[in-house]
Amino acid sequence: MAKFIHISDTKGRDANVLFSGFSKKSKIKYFTPKDEEVQTVRVLKTTLNGSYEKLIKQSGSESELAKLLISQDPEIDFHQTGLFVNGSTKVYVDSEFQPCITVNLKELVFDVQGLLKEERTPKEMQGNILEDVAIKPSGKLFPKSEVYAKFVFSKKYQLSHVNGLTFDFLYQLSKELDEKESLMLIGSGEKGVGPLVFQNGGKAYRAFLEGRIKDNGYLLILHLSNLELRSAIVQ
Repeated sequence: MAKFIHISDTKGRDANVLFSGFSKKSKIKYFTPKDEEVQTVRVLKTTLNGSYEKLIKQSGSESELAKLLISQDPEIDFHQTGLFVNGSTKVYVDSEFQPCITVNLKELVFDVQGLLKEERTPKEMQGNILEDVAIKPSGKLFPKSEVYAKFVFSKKYQLSHVNGLTFDFLYQLSKELDEKESLMLIGSGEKGVGPLVFQNGGKAYRAFLEGRIKDNGYLLILHLSNLELRSAIVQ
């Protein structure tokens, strides 16, 4: 299914354009001694009864658990361990390892020393990439030679045109960024510095546009970051 994002350029023009992720395919393949290509499958490692949390609670201490592992191998379910897994569903359990009917979500905020600072109900972010008001370039430029020392990029998407008009729109935006050899901060809000949320309940990201051109072609990449690198405070 095609995914669209509503963005504008530095001239105030806006359009809905496509965005897509980059799939990484390994160039290395593995073969058996009989020259048969191997496959990756998901295998059940253990059940809940064989988990560390369940075993340590049953044994009472790590030393007792160590003796139990040596004498009985309780972490292995000989009827289920090693079975192929085709699909899975997340289930929450309580302290007695029983399935929970309802759960309350809490967000824990820690300070730089790792101490609990705040406990709060998490806010559900609403997607904002297809709002009536387009995502705007902030005008803030970050040289390519410096930006990777300031931010950690966790995702990237390629922006693509859907017709001749959006091709010119994205080409000109790519050309502007390519000539300045910089990435531009782009985001929500009046000044284009707000976070981007790609789906309801998703994470908020700070977004940067990188543009490249070659002959009559362009490459426009949207880099996403939710972590900024800062110098350590020395006391």
